[in-house]
Amino acid sequence: MLICALLLTASLAWALYDEAFGQRPWKGIQKEYVARYGRYLDSIKAKAGVSEKEVKESPEYQALEEEAKAAEAQVKGEADQLQGEVDRIQKKLNAVTEPFQNQRGKLTVIKYNIETASEGSKNRYKRQAENKMNEVVAVDMPRDDDPSRTQVVRMDYRTLEKTYNDLRDAKALKLGQKADLLKPSQEAKKKRDDYLKNQLIGWSPTQITSAKGALDSFDYSILGHQVSVMQYQLVDRCQVCHLNAQSPLNINASDMAPGGPGKNPDALARAFVSHPNRELLEIHKVDKFGCVSCHWGNGRATTSEEKGHGRHRFWLWPMFEKDNTQAGCQQCHAKDRVTQGADTLNLGRDLFMQRGCMGCHRYEGFDRETDALAGTRQTIGQLQDQITANDKQIREETAKAGDDKTSEDDAKRLRAASCSTPTCIRVRDKDRLGGKARRF
Repeated sequence: MLICALLLTASLAWALYDEAFGQRPWKGIQKEYVARYGRYLDSIKAKAGVSEKEVKESPEYQALEEEAKAAEAQVKGEADQLQGEVDRIQKKLNAVTEPFQNQRGKLTVIKYNIETASEGSKNRYKRQAENKMNEVVAVDMPRDDDPSRTQVVRMDYRTLEKTYNDLRDAKALKLGQKADLLKPSQEAKKKRDDYLKNQLIGWSPTQITSAKGALDSFDYSILGHQVSVMQYQLVDRCQVCHLNAQSPLNINASDMAPGGPGKNPDALARAFVSHPNRELLEIHKVDKFGCVSCHWGNGRATTSEEKGHGRHRFWLWPMFEKDNTQAGCQQCHAKDRVTQGADTLNLGRDLFMQRGCMGCHRYEGFDRETDALAGTRQTIGQLQDQITANDKQIREETAKAGDDKTSEDDAKRLRAASCSTPTCIRVRDKDRLGGKARRF
């Protein structure tokens, strides 16, 4: 009995500890946040109310400005030369892109016909594909000695493809060289701009004092920082730990370092930073979207970082890695050709298009011609079925009435009724088919 009583007492003690502390690690995180945020507010109070003009006139900013200008001037001549080469390549690329894409589009259609045709028709389409590849087109290519003037260059598809790829690779090489050349000056400019941004607090001394006073009554709970979006049945508790996510101040990890602002940050300091793109939060309100709808993870979990970030082996939607954050934009903006604020995603889309990936991997927004052609073919089939039904009705009415004139009038009326859509009146198979418009 004594042993059982001791075991029950130990179990109760462990349960109480686990309930009060073990399952609530965020309590210690919030206490650490209050201490660090208080030190940060004290450190910026002296800078409060400083204008941009005053910061730019300070010796520190002037030194950074001179450093950035010197770095830019040092490589300006070589950078301008590289940009001139890029411009010349781009003119040639512009000249060859349209004829190449037209020929490639027509070949894509023929290859599709080869894949879907019967065995007896495949050879005919293969011959069409070979003829199309050997077909010579004229390209108005800028001259090497005078890019303002053009010369006619005749190329078949293979030459077009090679020229297009070579020009694109040459452009990428020159742009890469230019980026490497400008890297020191860009870093110097970033250092200057970061200094200006960090000196402009944006809060008055009164606002900072008020924020410091609010820490005395800080809400150490979950519900005070939880986001509930009832419309989507969403409960998001990320800001129980990420307490500066919506801060109007620009707070980086070194500002919340354990040793004080400007010291070496730890993992908690990185959790206390402000959102890197406040403009994005103006478009995607947190109280409407939450956090996990964009970043993934388990927004309800608060017992550990592993579970909260969705790294648990049983959670199907782990949080995106930092370098892959913009993948979340693709969930809602998949049909956008360009998504504002998602530069990495836009570069990926550019690469997808430049490499011609949609030739094999169809994707909405990148192969509109094929999608439109498929829809047009479907509409043609529906209209042909409708016309056939109308012809049958005409014959039945003609046989019943025995009046040729009336049947001709009925035929015109029914044909007009069945061909009232713009698609029926004129269906165009696009330039890529090389066909002519047809009337029904």
